[in-house]
Amino acid sequence: MSYQVIARKWRPQRFSDMVGQEHIARTLKNAVKSGRIAHAYLFVGPRGIGKTTTARIFAKALNCENPQDGEPCCECESCRSIADETNVDVIEIDAATHTQVEKARELCEDVQHLPIRSKYKIYIIDEVHMLSKSAWNALLKTIEEPPAHAKFIFATTEVNKVLPTVISRCQRFDLRRIQTTAIAARLKMIADAENVRISKEAIDVIAQAADGGMRDAQSLLDQLISFFGGDESGITEKQALDLFGLTAPGEMEALLNSITHNDRAAVIRDIHDFADQGKNLETLFEEIISWLRGILLSRILGDNTVSVLDETPEKIEAFRRIADTVAPASVQRLLESISGAGYLLRDAINKQVFLESILLKAMRIAHAPQISDLIARLNQIRSKGELAPLESVVPLYELPAGQTFTAPGSQFAVPSIPAVPVSEIGKQPEPQIAPQAQIAPEPEKKTPVDSAPAAPPVAPVSAPQTEAKEEPVPAPQTEAREEPAPAPQTEAKQEPVPEPRTEVKEEPVPAPQTEAKQEPVPEPRTEVKEEPVPAPQTEAREEPAAEPQVEVISVPVTEFKEAPQAEAVSEPVIERPPEEENTDRVKAPRARRAEAAPAQKDADAEVEDIPGPVIWEKLIFDVRETLCKKTLAQAMLAGKVISFNGTCLQVAFDSVYSVGEAILISREKSLLDMRLAAIAERPGAFLNVERRPGLVTPAQRKQKEDAEALRRETERKPFIASILDTFDGVLSDVHHLDTDENKEDIGV
Repeated sequence: MSYQVIARKWRPQRFSDMVGQEHIARTLKNAVKSGRIAHAYLFVGPRGIGKTTTARIFAKALNCENPQDGEPCCECESCRSIADETNVDVIEIDAATHTQVEKARELCEDVQHLPIRSKYKIYIIDEVHMLSKSAWNALLKTIEEPPAHAKFIFATTEVNKVLPTVISRCQRFDLRRIQTTAIAARLKMIADAENVRISKEAIDVIAQAADGGMRDAQSLLDQLISFFGGDESGITEKQALDLFGLTAPGEMEALLNSITHNDRAAVIRDIHDFADQGKNLETLFEEIISWLRGILLSRILGDNTVSVLDETPEKIEAFRRIADTVAPASVQRLLESISGAGYLLRDAINKQVFLESILLKAMRIAHAPQISDLIARLNQIRSKGELAPLESVVPLYELPAGQTFTAPGSQFAVPSIPAVPVSEIGKQPEPQIAPQAQIAPEPEKKTPVDSAPAAPPVAPVSAPQTEAKEEPVPAPQTEAREEPAPAPQTEAKQEPVPEPRTEVKEEPVPAPQTEAKQEPVPEPRTEVKEEPVPAPQTEAREEPAAEPQVEVISVPVTEFKEAPQAEAVSEPVIERPPEEENTDRVKAPRARRAEAAPAQKDADAEVEDIPGPVIWEKLIFDVRETLCKKTLAQAMLAGKVISFNGTCLQVAFDSVYSVGEAILISREKSLLDMRLAAIAERPGAFLNVERRPGLVTPAQRKQKEDAEALRRETERKPFIASILDTFDGVLSDVHHLDTDENKEDIGV
């Protein structure tokens, strides 16, 4: 007899031989014993877990001549013929091969014939999800109401592809993945029966690589025996790891320790060593995810981890050792960052570089400071009283202008600052208007005659041919207010006043271009008189009374002393004739408005001069590059800018050939308005979309019409039409390719 592989030789023959599917075996045995047998069954589950084996055992139990408590006897002629696949009443069909509707119709005709030697005529159809829709429609009536002697058993790995109308006509059984420990026990029994020397660690490696499939595990054992079965020492764990491209638990524990503790250099070295050893990096990636999950569940579940994780006790203990040294939140962030990159690794050109970059990025994200950690730290500091000084700080938005930033009575309070309106920042204080050349000093500014002033009076130094500025009457221990004064070309000298009186009279004195020289007054008296000095050659300007911007008033001359170098040098204030003051009052506001106009004009032109097409191009670039909405940006290219007045950007689309683009722009209008306001630097800027005929050029119109004609022509092709009918689809785009060697139409 020819050699049989382990997967076929050790295939279960009774329900009691099945491993990991006890719930299915018990249900089918009870159905056989009670005689409550349905006409159709559907077995669902991943590959290699026993779907077809269960169907054969169930067929043997139904046709067994001497059933024993629902189990087939495996000794009668019917059981032996089914095991040998020679029973004519048990028909196995591979749906992946016979997908046509003709095969389904032949099956419907064959069902009507009675069984030849058995009690039931049983049809086992494997991979039924491969049947076409027409084949299923041909079988529906037969499956729902078959003859009494016919039974159907379906098996599939992708139940989502089976029609719901078929599933509703069957009894569905979901087979589970087999646990690693059960697979290892079965492999140990087979190895002992085959006289194969293999270590327990090597069997655990095979059970792990099988991923819940008994058939895969038996095939891997057969392969391992073929490679290393001749060694007298037996099959070791290292041989199994090298053959399947897996990593030893000790090496994985070291790698996971480096990942969870943010040791980037160790991670790079470990991956480099695995790549040099020829490890499968995709398998390594899956192992890393499995270990991270085991670490996280070990930390969360504690002692209940064994009931959830399908791993060996040694590996679960390694999970717990790592979990005791890391925070669950960081492990969770590692899982979130890594788990979504598996499909990208499969398509990567250099898998080692890609795996390194994935792990380094995940480690950076997982070990970065988190907001929750900062808040917890702040709460800890607050509970210790270290933030007590900050408790007295009043929020800035709750303070009126000019108030302190701390609560009243706080030891950290600072002096309040007087409030200054925003509009007055940077302006000079407005002078008081004096209708006459004589002005009486205010009572609070009077100084006793016998006392000397604390600070010398200061007069402004005025530039030539500028507005006149003047200062208030200087008084001891008070602040001096500046008043504008005309700027003459010559130098003015003050003469001492011998006898000051109650009234202050002042004659116009020309202001020089340089610093004014003051002469001391011997003794201040009640009245001060000044001798008139000829008017300067320059023309004095004065503002009208309606706009009290700057005005020249007379200043009484009190005691003058030479000021120190650190203080400003005072100058006399010149009184001008009334006719010159009237001229100055008219010209000064015009000059100020003329000076302010260019700056305002430049500020407005800086925003208004940006043309609408430039704003539209910037908006398209922003949508494509910043927002990553390439479809929206492509639709915006069909628009034509009509106008832009600073707030409203008028864009038109062709009413015939750009309807879809206009609808898409209208749906995203709120987003585009927000981005337009930011790009144009105009709060409240918005986009207005309209449709106009005739915006598409003749070349564009012809291109669109040619594409539409090509699409209709492509849809009429039999092959394309059959595909569209099969998938109930619509041809959305057509590309026309012309070459010198071959000219063909390609429909996508």
